Amino acid sequence: MALLRPDIPLPLGEHLDELRRRLFLPAMVWGVVFVIAFAFENELKILFIQPLLWAMGHAGSEVCAKAGLVIPAGETWPRLQTLDLGESMGVSMSLAMWAAFIVAMPILVYQFYSFVSIGLTAQERRLAFLLVPAAVILFYLGAGFGYYLGMPFIYAWFIQWTANDPISTLDLRLASYRDAFFLYTLLFGGLFLVPWAVVTVCRVGFATPDKLAKFRKFAFMGSVVLAAIVGPGDPFSMAVLMVPTYLLYEIGLLAARVVGGPRKDPDRA
Repeated sequence: MALLRPDIPLPLGEHLDELRRRLFLPAMVWGVVFVIAFAFENELKILFIQPLLWAMGHAGSEVCAKAGLVIPAGETWPRLQTLDLGESMGVSMSLAMWAAFIVAMPILVYQFYSFVSIGLTAQERRLAFLLVPAAVILFYLGAGFGYYLGMPFIYAWFIQWTANDPISTLDLRLASYRDAFFLYTLLFGGLFLVPWAVVTVCRVGFATPDKLAKFRKFAFMGSVVLAAIVGPGDPFSMAVLMVPTYLLYEIGLLAARVVGGPRKDPDRA
């Protein structure tokens, strides 16, 4: 594979100027999408509150009422508390910022790849072309899994726990729910990068699938520990995190066998 353009040494200032030019497009896309997303901030908040609504359905109306989480009469969504005047607007802005980042991230990754690709060999560019888009796609799939399955069950367990607590009630704050939503989105997105990491380690030659297969028990124990730390603590919620995490490790081993290890670089030879 031929180089994209001649690899001519340039001063640091010209490299920084090229980086600035490449960052302009994703920054512009981020700004445009942010303005559009902020204009639809009510619709974003409906999407934002949906996992909690599903969790309330899993927990049951009686449990939610006992926990203190109820939907006001005549309304569809629960009302989350705010403690200052600007909190609601701040949450709307942060939701719009993250929505814009989700749209602009593939463009940002591509521009960064184009910036560094001149210093890569043909084999390294082929490897990056295989692995980098896969990482972005897997992160999106993991975030979607957390949105539709992970968070509703985890939230439902928290609601049930509060309902069984004789001395507390749930008065959920908007900003706290926002922070938990972002945390679990990043967590599940990161978990889906496990097979990507296994394939990458094998593809670049740091290890082989057979060697990593010998560490299955450590991968299983790591999945259990992660689920115990991050999850609520009950067996069902732990399984929601533990089983997918370990299965993703096995999927990574299978994919690593299909993709194979490092190959000889004809350009370097």
